[in-house]
Amino acid sequence: MSYLEALGRLTTGGAGFERLSVVELTNSELVDMLGQLIKEGNKEKKERKMKDVRAVVLAAGEGTRMNSELIKLAHTLTYQALVKFAVDACVRSGIGRTIVVVGHQAERIRSILGEGFDYVYQEKRLGTGDALKRAIPLLEDFKGELVVLPGDDPFITAPILIQLVEHQRKARPAATVLTACLPDPSHYGRVIRNGYLQIKRIVESKDASPEELKIKEVNSGIYCFDPQNLLPLLSCLDCNNAEKEYYLTDVIELFNQQGFRVEALEAKDPYVALGVNTAEELERAWKILERRREIPPLS
Repeated sequence: MSYLEALGRLTTGGAGFERLSVVELTNSELVDMLGQLIKEGNKEKKERKMKDVRAVVLAAGEGTRMNSELIKLAHTLTYQALVKFAVDACVRSGIGRTIVVVGHQAERIRSILGEGFDYVYQEKRLGTGDALKRAIPLLEDFKGELVVLPGDDPFITAPILIQLVEHQRKARPAATVLTACLPDPSHYGRVIRNGYLQIKRIVESKDASPEELKIKEVNSGIYCFDPQNLLPLLSCLDCNNAEKEYYLTDVIELFNQQGFRVEALEAKDPYVALGVNTAEELERAWKILERRREIPPLS
């Protein structure tokens, strides 16, 4: 919102302010009120823009490495279930519609998240690419930005999602991938660049060569897609990999083969790439949040 727009709203009674004559205000009062109006107006514009975005949260996995009868995403981290972090980030960012892909213990996930979301069911756990395919009926006519994110990442925030969408809108690639550089990339998928911003492909650690495993930049699992380019490619995915699953990451290479750009947006906070797959990683996430003083110390 510009200075003149704010002044107009102030003198016509907009945004909850009663109509005032500018001459009734001191200079400091005028500056303060104009500043507040500009801040509120910019927030309204950003929220309206995010209303045109849809998100798909991948929450169907069993999480067998947790060695628990309870589905991984239902485990408590700090003050809420793990799956709530990703979904809450979507809500707080102002995303207009959030679709949650459920599978194992689907009703438990639905009971945790409640109403206000669209749920689609993945009958067999055949990978992230297959999970996203379950949401196609809700996306076929959609022409806005599509955010796809994992349900097991407690470090996703609304500002990160907003920044990702803004980059996608400005650069207009087929996809923007949120990446992070980790000193120990461990089991995370490696990002293979093709130029400064562009990504050639993403290779999962189990399928990576020794040279590729030296790469420190990893895939966070958080993407913003142009759905009109993405959806036709989901049927082209295959399971010729170590896990025999349909990897969503494989669409990056397919985009390149068709001449579409895929850009990287490196996160300032590398923790955003850290998901939770084991009890040890759940404890690590708790300690990180504790250090950030987002919760009381663990007793």
